[in-house]
Amino acid sequence: MDCWPTIPGLMEDAVQPNNENINQDRRPDNRDNGIEIIAFSNRSRQDKKLLKRFVNFHWDLYRGDPQYVPLLDYEYMGFRLFGVTGFFEARNLFYKHADAEFFLAARGNQVVGRCNAFVNHDHNKHWQDKVGFFGQFETVDDLQVTRALLDSARQWLKSKGMDTMRGPQNMPVNEATPGVLTAGFASRPVIYYGYNKPYYEKLLLASGFEPSKRVRSWEVPVMNPMEEKLQRVAQKVIQRYDITIEPWGKRPFKVRRREMFEIYNDAWTGNFGFVPFEEEEFYIILEGMRLIMDKGLFQFLYVNGEPAAFMGCIPNIYEKMEPSPNLRRWEFLRMLKMFFTKGSIKGFRVGYLGVKKKFRRLGLDGVMIWKQKVYTQNAGYEYGDMGWILEDNLTAVRLVEMMGSTPSKTYVIFEKKID
Repeated sequence: MDCWPTIPGLMEDAVQPNNENINQDRRPDNRDNGIEIIAFSNRSRQDKKLLKRFVNFHWDLYRGDPQYVPLLDYEYMGFRLFGVTGFFEARNLFYKHADAEFFLAARGNQVVGRCNAFVNHDHNKHWQDKVGFFGQFETVDDLQVTRALLDSARQWLKSKGMDTMRGPQNMPVNEATPGVLTAGFASRPVIYYGYNKPYYEKLLLASGFEPSKRVRSWEVPVMNPMEEKLQRVAQKVIQRYDITIEPWGKRPFKVRRREMFEIYNDAWTGNFGFVPFEEEEFYIILEGMRLIMDKGLFQFLYVNGEPAAFMGCIPNIYEKMEPSPNLRRWEFLRMLKMFFTKGSIKGFRVGYLGVKKKFRRLGLDGVMIWKQKVYTQNAGYEYGDMGWILEDNLTAVRLVEMMGSTPSKTYVIFEKKID
């Protein structure tokens, strides 16, 4: 879940192939270039087998790449024993308001690329448009593979009545950073940020896609001296508007999640690509977040007793999620390592931020950043990531730069008309 709404008045190698046979019984699309596209859904038992191949491909593609920290396989495929619903499972609440199709590209028995396509009906209802998305895009450095995959996704989206194709985009839409990483390949891995091969931008441009939006992130050293202006203005704002600041544990979880839901949807409405959360969907995301959270990284602001804003940062658990070279697919052990060592994490990402529209231009965002810096310095954190900031959100950019930050990552969201 990304964090930076546009707030007016912000305080001035070749892949190592897995040779397991690919089941090609589902709608193969034979091509003269030797690429075969297997299209499938997420409903049947056979679909689930193909989805496993879909997930397995990124393990092969990024073998030996130290910058790539994969999500747990459970996050894609689910783990019912622990109550985890995967992104790709048909029972995921996302599919109550979305349709999706998955595509594998193969040469012979080898997978050489993948992507999905989906229509988020909540998005099109909110924006009154006909935008379809492609996501989970991974491929070898081959333009023919890229075009075959994306053309298959385009045809499927066209059959659904869409007139524009945008991506890469995640499912659900509000989680993790969309787009293709185009700068910052050597920057540290950070939670909620994707990583991709440097050649993806080239392949998308050559396939007729154009940049739609650029988003950026910065790394901020926590132990930098407190910015005098930030501290002075924040304290004045607190006094002027009778602001109360509360930590996470001051109120019951049911109250907190309701406050976050209402503030988040209100704050982000109108921002590029945002889709209002369904209440049930939002609460499930928060349940997962509680497993890794540091409660001290969350704060809630009230103006004259009314919930007005909140800010939440998430420990950068990617520090603890790097697969062991000798036990790459022992996902349960990787999960245990993440939970039992999270107390020694040195960094965090600003993962949630929202200010209700009626309380904008008061400087509440600056108050939260100041308060957060006080806590993180006392808690011994070393760095923070402030990201998913639209490059044209100049007020947010100025604030981050004022804090002695260093640019870390740039993502580009691509778009193409469907003809």
